[in-house]
Amino acid sequence: MGGIIRDHFGNALAAFAGPFFNCLVITAELNALSYGIEICTTMGFNFIWIEVDAQLVVQIINDQVIGNPNNFYLIRKIKQLLSSVNYNISHIYREDNACADWLANWGCLLDNSQDLNINALHPALKGMINLDKTALPYIRHL
Repeated sequence: MGGIIRDHFGNALAAFAGPFFNCLVITAELNALSYGIEICTTMGFNFIWIEVDAQLVVQIINDQVIGNPNNFYLIRKIKQLLSSVNYNISHIYREDNACADWLANWGCLLDNSQDLNINALHPALKGMINLDKTALPYIRHL
């Protein structure tokens, strides 16, 4: 999992990454969403715009699709967290959210979840953040 919390100018306020072992991709996506919302509420944010690269997550949160019963308590937790804030949730293609994609890939290499020090981010991640702030596209290569 991986995620980044930014202000309305695109400045990074928080970032996190970590592994999820032996779970469905949708479960990992929902766990990352829950973790990110918890960070936002802890930081006192009342208005949040959530962008996720899994359309199914958007549909589950918007009650358009019933989630996997194995994720019932996790989905309920997310909805409870969201009930205390004003939010918008939308789908974003992975290629358009290079920072979160990079963090998720980096999280696969970790043993535990980590909250990153915003003042000491990896240079590649800093570059992606700056590209996003200037609205320049980031070309993803394999």
